[in-house]
Amino acid sequence: MNPFLPPRGLLLALALLPLFGSCGGSTPDGPRVVVLGIDGLDPVMLAERIERGLCPNLGKLVAEGTFSPLGTSWPPQSPVAWSNFITGANPGRHGLFDFVHPNRADYGVQNSMSTTEEVGLELSLFGYRIPLTGGDQVTTRDFPAFWDVMADAGVPVTVCRIPAAFPLEEVSDAVVFPDMGTPDLTGAAAGKATLWTESRTAVRKDGESTRTRPIELDRSRMKDGKGTAKVNIALRGPDDALLDLRDLEDELEAAENAGGMATILRLRSRMARERQVIQPAVLWLDRTGPEPILAVEISDQFALAGPGEWTDWIAVEFPMLGGMMNLTGWTRFLFSGVEPFEVYAAPIQIDPWNPAMQVSSPEEASAELADAIGPYYTQGFPDAYKAYKVGLLDTPGFVSQSDTVMEERGAMLDWALDGLDQDGGVLFFYVGSLDMRCHMLWFAQDEEHPHKEAGALENHDHEIDRIYAQVDAMVGGLVGRLRPDDSFIIISEHGFAPFRRKMHVNDWLVEKGWLVLKDGENSGNIHVPGTLEDGSPDPDSGIIDWSRSKAWCVGFNGIHLNRAGREGLGVVTDAESEALLAEISAALLELLDADGTPVFHAVERATTVYSGPHVGDAPDLQLGFARGYGASDECAVGGITGEGVLVDNDSRWSGSHLMAPEVVPGVLLLRRPRDISPDPALEDVTATLYKMVGVTPPEGMDGRPLFGNGQKTGNPE
Repeated sequence: MNPFLPPRGLLLALALLPLFGSCGGSTPDGPRVVVLGIDGLDPVMLAERIERGLCPNLGKLVAEGTFSPLGTSWPPQSPVAWSNFITGANPGRHGLFDFVHPNRADYGVQNSMSTTEEVGLELSLFGYRIPLTGGDQVTTRDFPAFWDVMADAGVPVTVCRIPAAFPLEEVSDAVVFPDMGTPDLTGAAAGKATLWTESRTAVRKDGESTRTRPIELDRSRMKDGKGTAKVNIALRGPDDALLDLRDLEDELEAAENAGGMATILRLRSRMARERQVIQPAVLWLDRTGPEPILAVEISDQFALAGPGEWTDWIAVEFPMLGGMMNLTGWTRFLFSGVEPFEVYAAPIQIDPWNPAMQVSSPEEASAELADAIGPYYTQGFPDAYKAYKVGLLDTPGFVSQSDTVMEERGAMLDWALDGLDQDGGVLFFYVGSLDMRCHMLWFAQDEEHPHKEAGALENHDHEIDRIYAQVDAMVGGLVGRLRPDDSFIIISEHGFAPFRRKMHVNDWLVEKGWLVLKDGENSGNIHVPGTLEDGSPDPDSGIIDWSRSKAWCVGFNGIHLNRAGREGLGVVTDAESEALLAEISAALLELLDADGTPVFHAVERATTVYSGPHVGDAPDLQLGFARGYGASDECAVGGITGEGVLVDNDSRWSGSHLMAPEVVPGVLLLRRPRDISPDPALEDVTATLYKMVGVTPPEGMDGRPLFGNGQKTGNPE
C-alpha cells in the first residue's frame, strides 16, 4: 500500500482542505464504561503471577470482582478475534477469517483487513498520473462496529488503538485510533526499520519490514580514539508512486513477453530508482567526552543518545510530486553499537499533525493527541517484533523499544481518561506489548523450546514477568482515576502457549496427494499463477498442477478446497466435497509427531463454526492446532518448502496462540462480582456494552449480554 494511492488524501493535501469531524454529543451524567483490551493476557499465566505477587492490582480485581476465561474466535488470530469484539458477530457475518485471505481467482494472497478500489479516471499532470476516482483503501469488515452504532445513538465513544480498524470508516461520530493494520509512512504494514552498521560480518536483511545498510565512518577528525566521526546516510521515504512511467512499463511488458531477464532486471531497477524518495541525514559519533554520544543531524535538527539509548523523536520530510508538496513523518534512533558503530532507526511514522493517511477519526484527533503527548507511534503493532525477529535488534534493544511503547501508551491513556472525565460515555483502550513480548521472548523462559540463544535463560527469563508487571501498574493507575460507579471491564482476545513445532501444511498436502506439483517440478515456493488477457489464471504458470489438486493452504489456520466454480482453476465438485473434507479431517486428527504427540486438538468445518453470509468465503477446514504446534510462516503465502511436514520452530517468534480456541482462551475481568452467563465469549462482551449504555444492537449480532435482564446502565461493574 502506498500513501499516495488514495486520491482523497492527495487532493485534500494539495487543496489544503483539512477535515473537521464531530466527536459526538456529550452526556457526562450518563453511564461511564471503560474497557481495557490487553492483547494476549492469559488466564492461567495471570493467575500464576498474581499468586507470586507480581500483579497486585489485577489480583485485587480478581479477588473483589468477576474473573473468567473468555471464549476466543475460530481461529484465535488477532484480526479475527478483535473483529468479533468490534462487531459482536462471528466471522461468518463480519468476513475476516485470517491475517491474510486467498485470492481464489488466481491463488494469490491478499490483505484480510482492507482492499484498494481500482483507479478510475486519471489526470496526467507534469509527468504524474493523479487518480481522480477510485484508488481508495476501504475496510473489508462487513458488519457495523459498536462505536459507530453507539455514537449514532448519541453515546460519546472513544476507541484508542484497536486492531483491524484501518482504514477508518468516515461515517463514524466516534473518536477512533486504529492499531494493527495501520502502516508506517512508507506503506509497510508492520513498519520498515533500518540498521546502519560498520560490522563487516553483518548480513543484509532487506525485506518488507527491515533493511540493513553497511557504512564506514569518516574518522579523519579523530586522534587516539578521541574527537568526532561521521557518515552520510539517506532515510528512505515512500515511493513517488504517481510518477508517470508508462514508457518504462511498456518496455518492461515487452521484455517480459520476450523473456529477456537481463532487460527485465535493468528496467525494474531503473523504475525503482525513479520512484525512490530520500531524506539526507548525518550520523555523528562524538567521543570528545567521557562517554560516546550519537548525534543524528537531519536538516537543521539534532537528536542525541548515549550507548543503548533512544533519541527523542525527530521530524523528517520527503519532497513528493516533483517538489509540489512535502510529506512529513517522525522517527527515532537507537545508538545500538559503539565498536562497531551501529544505529537503528524506527519506522518512519505518519505525522499526526499532518497525516498523509488518516490515522484517527475525526482526522484532527491525531493532532489533538500529539499536542498533548508529542509525536507518537501511529503505525499498528509498534513493538519492533519484525526487526527483532530477523536480528536488527538484540534482546535488550527490543525490550527497551517495547518499554518506550508502554510509556507512550501510559501517556495516551491519561489523555483518553481526561476525555472521559469531560464527555462520559464509553472508552476502549488497547495495549499490545504483552502479546508481542510473549510472542518474541517465550524461548527465554522455556527450557524445552528449540530456539536457543546464549545467556537468554539466565539473563532474559524474567521479561514476560516484567510486561505483566508493567500492565498491572497501568491497571492500577487507571483504577485510581475511575469513579465509584464507573463500569470497568478487562478483556483479552486470546491467551498464550509455547510454539515449539511448526507444520508445513502444503508440504503435508503434497505428501498426501491432495496438492499436486507439475511433472518435473520440485518443492519450492508456490508462485502465483500469471493471468490471461481475460483476467483468468494462466494454468501454465507456477509449479502447481491445479487440474489435479484438490486442496491448498493460504493463511495460518485453514485449508481450502480447490472448488469448481469458486477457485479460478477449481476441480472439486459439491458432490465430492463432503467426502473429501471428512477424509482430510480424519488424516489431520490422526497426525502424530515423532514422539506420538497429536498435532491437532480439533479440526472443524467452516459450516460448523461459522454462520452468516460470508461462510462461503472461509477456509473449508479450520485447523485447531494442539498446544505447542502451529503453522509455519510459509503457510501464510501458500509455500511448499521441501523441509518435511513437522520441524522445530527455531525462531525468536517462539510463543503463539494460533491453536484451537479451547487451548488459548482469553480473559474476562469485571470490577465487581456478578453472576455471568456460562462460557462467555468476545461477542457477549459487545452485547453487554450495548446493554450498559441502553443502545439497541445491530440486527443479526451473535453476542448476548453476560448478565441481568433489563440491565441498562454500566453500574456497578
